[in-house]
Amino acid sequence: MKSQETRSVEPEPFPPELLQQPPGARQEYFEQHCLIEHARLLEALDVTLQSICPPGEGASMRRPGTMVLVIGPSRVGKTTLIRLLEERLLSHTTAQMQSDPSFMPFASVTAAGPDSGRFDWQDYYRAVLRSLHDPFVDGKTARIPARALREAMETALIERRPLAVIVDEAHHLAKAASGRRLQDQLDHLKHFENVSGISHILVGTYEMRPFRRVNAQLACRGIDVHFPRYDAAKEEDAQVFRSVLWALQRQLPLEQEPRLVEQWEFLYARSIGCIGLLKMHLNRALHQALTEKAKTVTRTHLRTTALPEGRVELALRNALESEADLAEAPGADERLLTLLGLRGAQGKPAASKVVDEAQAPSRRSLGRPGKRAPGRDLLTPEADGGGVKPPEEQAAG
Repeated sequence: MKSQETRSVEPEPFPPELLQQPPGARQEYFEQHCLIEHARLLEALDVTLQSICPPGEGASMRRPGTMVLVIGPSRVGKTTLIRLLEERLLSHTTAQMQSDPSFMPFASVTAAGPDSGRFDWQDYYRAVLRSLHDPFVDGKTARIPARALREAMETALIERRPLAVIVDEAHHLAKAASGRRLQDQLDHLKHFENVSGISHILVGTYEMRPFRRVNAQLACRGIDVHFPRYDAAKEEDAQVFRSVLWALQRQLPLEQEPRLVEQWEFLYARSIGCIGLLKMHLNRALHQALTEKAKTVTRTHLRTTALPEGRVELALRNALESEADLAEAPGADERLLTLLGLRGAQGKPAASKVVDEAQAPSRRSLGRPGKRAPGRDLLTPEADGGGVKPPEEQAAG
């Protein structure tokens, strides 16, 4: 469902038959099926799609392989973004899937390891193969041996031709189980892009900021998609945040609709403008209200289920620091032109390196080739062992 940026159109309420369902079903509806397509989410989604898909219906249905970094604060809504991205890719490639049964629009995996939380390449190969429905990755017979996993994944990518490999929790790439450096990790992904022509969409927290500057080659071939929180100091952001709250309060399956918009500043402070954090807060408040068999979510429910100040402040400080790092300071063009030598120290055009014709010596004054310039000392016979012949005699002799 899409939230409205103004109050001209009222958001849809939850299905009324939900009130006849047990508390667990009502909780599940709000947690799993209530998705708010708000402005920041849709902007990041559109930029990501434009990075990997050609405009309209292209013949290849794919742009050249590149690395897309979708970066944002923790719990901003990146999991929802991935879900919508997968839906859009399925919709975008319906005709191609019908005409070519071997084609799959995407592979979607998680970078975090199942136990340690560290990234491991063999886990990654298996996850991609599972996402591409390889029958042998977990088969009891003809199972792919570990040493052949990479080659099998490359073959699957070439045969299935997905538009992209979507990697959630991609900041775990910096936590390699094998001790690889971050540059080695990203170079490895670049290898797959070169071999298959398939893009990688890395989705993760602000811990991915160093990915942007690992080396010059990766910096120039990657695309950054910043998925930020809402900054209520900007009136437009505050208005959208309130509209999201309005849509969420309409979706809480309770007898009485709670008045969340009236408490928007409190809810904003405890979520720092991250819709994912806000949704988690409301999940907990709804659980408490349903447990107490309350008719609605009250301020007491919201207060007792809010994140404590210390945790919120830690998240906020990280977000503020990261936003400042990702923002481009004014004057970028002039700084680059200065580095390129087109601007002087004071920002003025650099002095031309072309010599002025009035200051350059005339070709006529240089004399003919081979003739000594006037004023030069002739070598003495003692120094030359008998003198130096004139040019004419040298030429004749």
